[in-house]
Amino acid sequence: MDYIYTAFHQQSVDGTPVLQPVWFQYPSDSATWPLDLQFFYGNALLVSPVTEENATDVTIYLPKDRLYDFETLAPVDGTGEFTTLTNVSFTSIPLHIRSGTILPLRANGSMTTTALRTADFSIIVAPSANGNATGKLYLDDGVSIDQEATTEVAFDYAAGKLKVHGSFGFATDVKIAQVKILGVKRAPRKVTVNGKGVRFVFDSKMG
Repeated sequence: MDYIYTAFHQQSVDGTPVLQPVWFQYPSDSATWPLDLQFFYGNALLVSPVTEENATDVTIYLPKDRLYDFETLAPVDGTGEFTTLTNVSFTSIPLHIRSGTILPLRANGSMTTTALRTADFSIIVAPSANGNATGKLYLDDGVSIDQEATTEVAFDYAAGKLKVHGSFGFATDVKIAQVKILGVKRAPRKVTVNGKGVRFVFDSKMG
């Protein structure tokens, strides 16, 4: 919810579309120009829907770029060619995270928007080939048309460090419960937050 809410806010500021054709993110790749079924949901999530009735396979185009499977968070290196995904279940839609982006998600789901807004955040960092990523988060009361206070957060990841900064006018009790950094090939010796060591888990499948 917060990821797409942030995208709608960005659209209201500068016109960046919430739903984007693939060429919007890869304008120099001429193979993306005729794609009319795949699209980006916000600036980070590549959606590749199954559009044929009763089909469990879908042929999709993956730009020549590092992507990450949204479900497994495993890296996927696109080759700028079409590939076929098999055994796609009827309840699944293939999703990939574009590298160089940071997604603000909630650590736990909920049945209502009101309850979800009380859940802590889970930040997913999907670095590009050069190890960098950026993202944004916009928060307000979610109800008022004219907002008295808002929070706008910027996330910047580079050289193995995640920096969080912004304006925090809208007060909220939620915290960042976890940060997932994708594409890490070796377990780090330590992880610190504001200079203090914290517990971490290394999953080789996400590297």
